[in-house]
Amino acid sequence: MIRRAYTIVELLVVIVIGALLLGIAVPAFQSILSSSKESMAHNSLQQAIYAARDVAVGNLGGGDAAAVFFYDANRGLSVGVFEKVGSFDDDTSTGGIIQRDVFAPVSTVDAVQLPPGYMVRGFVLGTVLRDPDWYEALNDYAPASGGIQPGGGSDRGPGAWVFPETDFYNPTRQNDGADRQTFMIRFSAGTGELSRNVASAVILDPRPSSENRSPTGELEPVNQAEDLRSWAVRATTSLDPAVVSARPMLIGNVSSDTVLARPVTDIALYRELRMAQMLGLRGLNRKTGTIYKRKDTPEIDPAIFRNSADAQDRVRLETKITQWLEGRLALDDNLEGTASEADSLVYTINAYFGDLVEITR
Repeated sequence: MIRRAYTIVELLVVIVIGALLLGIAVPAFQSILSSSKESMAHNSLQQAIYAARDVAVGNLGGGDAAAVFFYDANRGLSVGVFEKVGSFDDDTSTGGIIQRDVFAPVSTVDAVQLPPGYMVRGFVLGTVLRDPDWYEALNDYAPASGGIQPGGGSDRGPGAWVFPETDFYNPTRQNDGADRQTFMIRFSAGTGELSRNVASAVILDPRPSSENRSPTGELEPVNQAEDLRSWAVRATTSLDPAVVSARPMLIGNVSSDTVLARPVTDIALYRELRMAQMLGLRGLNRKTGTIYKRKDTPEIDPAIFRNSADAQDRVRLETKITQWLEGRLALDDNLEGTASEADSLVYTINAYFGDLVEITR
């Protein structure tokens, strides 16, 4: 039997057909993969919020619980579960005194990690951003409009979507905690309902360094504590004069072992790279995977911006980010943005059950 070889034309036809099939299959596969990661991010987020609510429900006669959001350059975005263990009078940056609640991690609940590239921002009213100790770079934020109204969203008033700035500080110093701030979803003890308490609180999150640490009176350094909850209670209630005088440095806002947080009820789940693309940036900072640069203070990386005005004016930048997340960012001079262009998921938290309720835009 004589075997006939393939002709050049036949080979080319096969190659073209293969290329066409590959061109169809690859985008479809990428879409499935992206959808899977988004679903994983949503489920992880919901899991952490449910866990915090469950702790609050179980704390009959105890303290509130909260899902607290953290960013780490090495691990990305995570959500930890914390519970209130006490309160104390803390110093403010303006020289006053304010009572702050203290939250410690719940040792029986592991932090939830979101898939790489996914981030969460919390919505904060412009009036709340007047707090000089919390997101001080946005104290002047006063947008002319805001709030998600189309599609049934509530008219909350103008505000900003803030990023968990928890990893932009010097971990070898004890007094650099003022650079650490984030947001949380707080649930009332016993009922599990969203808390009406909107005051700032300190979240115990010890810095990963043993430098510049020493015992304070009867209290050992927090990195040597066997149980963080017990240590936080002792640091908050001790009558030892040495501990009392050093309390703001041990567990206050200025302490690098704590993060200052306020409660929010609306959060946005999105991909940081997608946001950078829609803002017209060159990309993300390679060391952080965000629009921030790796420094001891929360600073925007100007090198990734084509428009230097956006990098230099924090209020202007946050306004654009807010407009993008809410599907209102104008991509040119004549068109307004759309929810599909935002490519983000915006949720409000069900006040009674802790469910993530997507807000249509």
